[in-house]
Amino acid sequence: MRREVGGPMASEYDKYVSAEWEMFVGDASRARESLEAVAGLDVGRVLDLGCGAGQELLPFATELGASCVGVDVTPEVGLVGRRLFAANAPSAPVTFVRAAAELLPFDEGSFDVVICRLALPYTDNARCLSELARVLRPGGALLLKIHHARYYTRKLRDSLRAGELPSAVHAVRVLAAGLIYQLTGRQPRMRLPSRETFQTVTLLRRELARRGLEIQRELRDSNPLTPSFLISRHAPR
Repeated sequence: MRREVGGPMASEYDKYVSAEWEMFVGDASRARESLEAVAGLDVGRVLDLGCGAGQELLPFATELGASCVGVDVTPEVGLVGRRLFAANAPSAPVTFVRAAAELLPFDEGSFDVVICRLALPYTDNARCLSELARVLRPGGALLLKIHHARYYTRKLRDSLRAGELPSAVHAVRVLAAGLIYQLTGRQPRMRLPSRETFQTVTLLRRELARRGLEIQRELRDSNPLTPSFLISRHAPR
């Protein structure tokens, strides 16, 4: 696959999403795992929330011929992705839409597969998961990756060792927000302690069950800091 990244005048966002694209296409196991996770599922439409350049959509568009939609809240959504797809997979049926995770502009059951790779920590989790469940068809698959509390405790430790006080303060704020979420079932949405939060498997299972979703298994790229899951939406009985 031919690769093209941002030019010398590319913004920091361009550089970031281009680098994410490069890492994805440079590791064939990531595309293979995505396809293996949905093996046996009839996949015609795929949504990637927090899509960046849309690299997570590549195997679905190029291998399965699925119609793919990348969604991100940033105003720059699709600027890099369209260029990279045009250069590397010009026939791939991929479009980009700017939207918030808490209010997706799609009908109920619009997608066979929904991807959410590390967007959840930065959203209103309850509303985001409700929207993901709404747009996922019954029997469909959600590929979800989260930030565990360990992600932020590691960040706190590393920041303190490096003397990076702002980063350490951020980690403390997120840990405080996550603890409140764990204890009360309500995610803080104020600047203090933080709008960002961690998830644990226990909390995630609880939130998923409320929306007819269930963890099927952990994916191969799962690790203690950023667990990954294959999640299904129950088909109606």
